[in-house]
Amino acid sequence: MSFEAENRGQGHGITSAEEKPKPLKLFYSYSHKDEALREKLEEQLVVLRRRGLIIAWHDREIIAGEDWKGKIDERLDSADIILLLVSPSFLASDYCWDREMTRALERHDLGEAQVIPVILRPCLWQEGPFAKLQAVPKDARPVTQWQDADEAFFNVASAIRLAIEELQLRRLSVAAPLMTEPPASVPPSAHSSSPDIPPTPSVSEGRVYVGVDLRALPVLAVFKDIDAPWCPEMVALPAGEFVMGSPDTGEGEVYAKPQRRVEISYRLAVGRYPVMFDEYDHFCAAAAQWKPEDQGWGRGRRPVINVNWKDAKAYCEWLARETGKPYRLLTESEWEYAYRAGTTTRYAFGDSISKAKARYGLLAWSTVEVGRYRPNLWGLFDMHGNSWEWVEDVYASYLEAPCDGSPRLEGEAQDTRVIRGGSFRCAESSLLRSYFRGAYKYMESDDDLGFRVAQTL
Repeated sequence: MSFEAENRGQGHGITSAEEKPKPLKLFYSYSHKDEALREKLEEQLVVLRRRGLIIAWHDREIIAGEDWKGKIDERLDSADIILLLVSPSFLASDYCWDREMTRALERHDLGEAQVIPVILRPCLWQEGPFAKLQAVPKDARPVTQWQDADEAFFNVASAIRLAIEELQLRRLSVAAPLMTEPPASVPPSAHSSSPDIPPTPSVSEGRVYVGVDLRALPVLAVFKDIDAPWCPEMVALPAGEFVMGSPDTGEGEVYAKPQRRVEISYRLAVGRYPVMFDEYDHFCAAAAQWKPEDQGWGRGRRPVINVNWKDAKAYCEWLARETGKPYRLLTESEWEYAYRAGTTTRYAFGDSISKAKARYGLLAWSTVEVGRYRPNLWGLFDMHGNSWEWVEDVYASYLEAPCDGSPRLEGEAQDTRVIRGGSFRCAESSLLRSYFRGAYKYMESDDDLGFRVAQTL
């Protein structure tokens, strides 16, 4: 592994002060017979309250003379996260079941709050209407059945911390709407290095072409070769030229020097998103392959992780057979070309980036579903952060590297391949720059390492 890849994941914490979200309101729904267990969980969450991440409330805070039903309803209806502390006593409580749980699930289904079932004691919780939700601790094993109760509550607290982060992320994403055109202060030349490259996406108002003649696709059209959920959406990029690598700024970025002009003289199609778990899981079922771990974060539309370079190649080969189209990994120069999307800046969004624009560092503890952040100017999502992406090339110097979009397949480290884009583990935004290069042994995998597909049109 290269020095750059080894250092890509240092540090976790909270975002900078100017981006720090408001505290989330947390509501405990529980039976008073579980008071002691609720207090143990509250102890684990105190640090989140002290860091300004949550404001927690339970009915023991109602003071004498207050309308207790009205107070509970008020707090329940304003909560961002609702914890159902599930036990036989909780299920037997008419108030917990008929009032608090019912209202909590209504708000969850409307997207107004997130409900988290916490299984405290063994019971038939699977018979309840909240059984559709992911319960904690791990594997929904009741807290009282853990050998160490502190370990169980730590597991619960960690899951709640992740849910807090997800909700904070949604708020940040809402505050940063998708960019549909370049900022007026940036000249067109900064967004296009070729007259063939339009400055903004032209994706026909969200249309996805299916099964059409690819030669007739308009520039930046989104298409699928087969109308099936496992077939990835692709974006048809224009041909063009760009300057690849790091500018000579004296920053010591020798790994991305010397700069060179690369010509992509052909029309290239690139995955609109990194390959997702849903897509990769279908491949595993169809090809009798093992399914990679999701670290307990969820599958679906999250980028597939824990795959090595050979796994990524196997997926591309299978996809090519299924569709009859030449799917493959991107080359390193194609990847940077697609990332830059005609720009010449450090990032596709300019010379700086923030956590409202990409999934990386500090606030980030896991991957998130693809498409949460604004795409680049060519309509490609998650080129910055979330998960690193394998490319075809051997990790080697840029000296005598190809200038036509082809992969670099020669070099001393034949067992080491390039990874690009950064991930949620990157503490520093510098690892998400357009020209930053990481390296990984081709038979190794990691929980922040996936890939994206391409094909030549």
